[in-house]
Amino acid sequence: GGLILGPIVQKFAFGAYWTGFPFGYDLTDNKTLIAFATWLIAYLINRKNDRPAIAMFAAIVTIIVFSIPHSVWGSELDYESGKVVTGFINSLILF
Repeated sequence: GGLILGPIVQKFAFGAYWTGFPFGYDLTDNKTLIAFATWLIAYLINRKNDRPAIAMFAAIVTIIVFSIPHSVWGSELDYESGKVVTGFINSLILF
């Protein structure tokens, strides 16, 4: 959903499909990319031989990615300038 619905929603909200790597620093987009790339690599490695440790690693990466708050380094529309900017929350509090 993050690679299909995420860019569509972001386009309607901010006018850009993707603001993560390599185009920007939106952490939500980058988290989605990291999780997807990890699972893609795990899939490719496990296609021919079962290596459950690789799938466990991908699952742990996904848990870590989902543990990062959604709004950290998120894209925001600056109403004064009309531009999309990437913000940063100075004090990260992870529960």
